[in-house]
Amino acid sequence: MKKYIRSTLNKIRYGANAPAHAELIFVDPMQVNQYSFAWKQKDSGRVIGGDWDQLENLTAIDSRFKYNACIERWKLNKTWEETGIYDFMLECIQQRNGPVDKCSSLDDILARYERLDNLFENVKLTGRLKTQRELNPRCYNEEGGIFIHIGRQNQVIFGGGGIHRLAIAKVLQLNSIPGQLGVIHPEALPTWKMFKQMPAIPLTLNR
Repeated sequence: MKKYIRSTLNKIRYGANAPAHAELIFVDPMQVNQYSFAWKQKDSGRVIGGDWDQLENLTAIDSRFKYNACIERWKLNKTWEETGIYDFMLECIQQRNGPVDKCSSLDDILARYERLDNLFENVKLTGRLKTQRELNPRCYNEEGGIFIHIGRQNQVIFGGGGIHRLAIAKVLQLNSIPGQLGVIHPEALPTWKMFKQMPAIPLTLNR
């Protein structure tokens, strides 16, 4: 219910430039190089000022273990075991004392990363990542998509959801990928809808 309320209130407050919860956007994955821990999926569609989008408050994506494991797997042809991701995930599960990425055991982890390999091969073949609505017609907007914030200068900032899919897009050098809108800096409101433009050519490999 909150997502509907936010979208409605945004329309009242911001008019034609209003963002919606989990709105579908399209971004160049090669421009997504910084990560913000500040906002969660529940914050999607919020307009938030401050300096959260400034470089000193962001983290480089290539400092994240999962991202680097993906690069080692799909770019350097290491096995998942060689990347250390299995041990990393098991340690995360132990520390949380509960599931991580819907994985509770080594078997779950093995199955998950096999599915990610299959996804990589599919994207390599088709040249695109599907939207969440394509994957599930009952999905609310792009909920569950790669989580992307928009900073004051229209910089695209990774928000934490979909790091494996983002890594796939970067390794394959896709020109454009679908994303779930995170939060927007108010200074970007007049121009952020540039990210609403669907790419005209779906096959975007090998820029």
